[in-house]
Amino acid sequence: MTEPPIYRYDVTFEATEIDQARSSVRLALSRDDTASTPSTAFFFEPKEEMTPEATELLAGFLNQYIARFCIVLPDTAEPDEE
Repeated sequence: MTEPPIYRYDVTFEATEIDQARSSVRLALSRDDTASTPSTAFFFEPKEEMTPEATELLAGFLNQYIARFCIVLPDTAEPDEE
């Protein structure tokens, strides 16, 4: 049995709002310099007490140390290729 493939995406973290009162950190994914389709969105929803400024700091920290977002999809087609 072969191991399932690992799909790697370059990731950029962006501080944004999921609604008018809550900040979030969105994961902007790309592969081979092409943005992934907007049909799926990934984001961190911080605790309510996290300020927009703290959300900006978190996004900056993640951008400094995290390079890729990886997905393992056993027995399925490659993401974004349906």
